[in-house]
Formats: sequence, C-alpha cells, structure tokens
Amino acid sequence: MKKIFSILSTIIFLFTVRCSYALSFGVGKIENNQRPIIPYQKIIEDNNGYYLGKDEKKLYLTFDCGYENGYTHEILKTLKKYDVKATFFITGHYLTSSTDLVKEMVNDGHIIGNHTYHHKHFTNESTSEMLEDIRKLEDKYQDLIGSELPSFVRPPAGEFDERSLKTLKDKNYKTIFWSLAYVDWYKDKFYGNDYSYNNVMKRLHNGAIILMHSVSKDNMVDLDKILSTLIRNGYLFDSLENL
Repeated sequence: MKKIFSILSTIIFLFTVRCSYALSFGVGKIENNQRPIIPYQKIIEDNNGYYLGKDEKKLYLTFDCGYENGYTHEILKTLKKYDVKATFFITGHYLTSSTDLVKEMVNDGHIIGNHTYHHKHFTNESTSEMLEDIRKLEDKYQDLIGSELPSFVRPPAGEFDERSLKTLKDKNYKTIFWSLAYVDWYKDKFYGNDYSYNNVMKRLHNGAIILMHSVSKDNMVDLDKILSTLIRNGYLFDSLENL
C-alpha cells in the first residue's frame, strides 16, 4: 500500500510541476465526433481560457496569421459567400505587412485576435516581456486600423504555463486555444485530395473551436466545401464573444 501511495504521489507531483512550467497545448487526434478531454482543462478554465464551446451544434472558426502566403483574400471571399464570421489571430509582422487584408477582415465583420507582435513563446518570456509583446500589437493596431484590438489572445505555438494564464486573466484578456486542428502550417505544402475537408470532418464535434492557418492552400481550396457541408448539416458558426 505504501508503495502504491508513493507512486501516486510521484505522479501527482510530476503533473503539478509540469503544470507550473511550460505546457504545449494539444488535444490529440480526436475522431468520431468526440469532444476532447484534456488534463489541464481546469487550469485553463480557471484563468479565463477557452478551448471548447458548449455541447451544442455551434462552431467557432479561427485562423492564425503569421505571414501572408497569397490565400487570405480568397478565404475572405468564401467566408463572405456563406456569411460566416471568423477570428483572425495576427502577429505584428502580419499586421504591418498585410495591413490592407486586416482592414478587409475588419470591414467584413470578422474579429481580430492578438497573436502577439513577435510571436515569442510566453514560457520563454518574463511577465513584463509577455505583456509588452501583447500591448505592442495593440498599439500598432490602433495606429494602423484606428480601433482597439479585441481582448482575445492566442499564445504563440500554444505554449503556456499557469503564470502566463493568470497574468492574462488579471489583465482581462481571454486566452483562446482550440479543440480541432491538424497539420496545415507549412506554406509550401499542398496535400490536395480534400486534405483539409477530411481532417475537419473526422475531427468535428459540438462546440469545436477550429484552428486553421491562412498560409495553407489546402484550407483555401477546401473551405467552400467545409462550410457548405457544415451549414447543410445544421451547424451554426458563432462568435468567440459568445463563449
């Protein structure tokens, strides 16, 4: 009995230590309409974070935009065709190099989220450095777009720890992760054959926060089929503001 207790104590200790330091967010390959369960759910939810909506046929579409690869305008056209609003998490590089596209997103009614100015991992920065990186994007957005940047933050590379989450909560930010994602961030890879469509469909679940990258040609090509299928099957696309 003592040996079992010792082993359990060690497991709990290691998990606690891990949660006190760097964690890399991920939900694994969830299929068959399952809603993911993650070991650090409580830490995220207790600190104004979200990775999943309610268990209902609502979806939350998000894009990460680090740099432009020539596909975002077509993505915006498809979103407009189906009157679907998304959230685009942008970096400082994207904001300054693709300002016209950001303005198009805003004019079309999409939310712009904060992916930080320099895209540095929160766990590699001090609290002051992390907040400075977030606020620098806010200031540049105000300067170029003329409005305040919404208070949605997506940690670069999904890296976080309890300190960073609590800091964001204390500053009234909402930290947004995801519950549906797949490999789509390589700018020079085009898999074809309904790659993005198939990945979304086999991982789909109620309340999914979907993560896509705007550099992906697959996402641009398949988005029309993805949206039309989901809408036909009774899914509604909701705003992060309603989480």
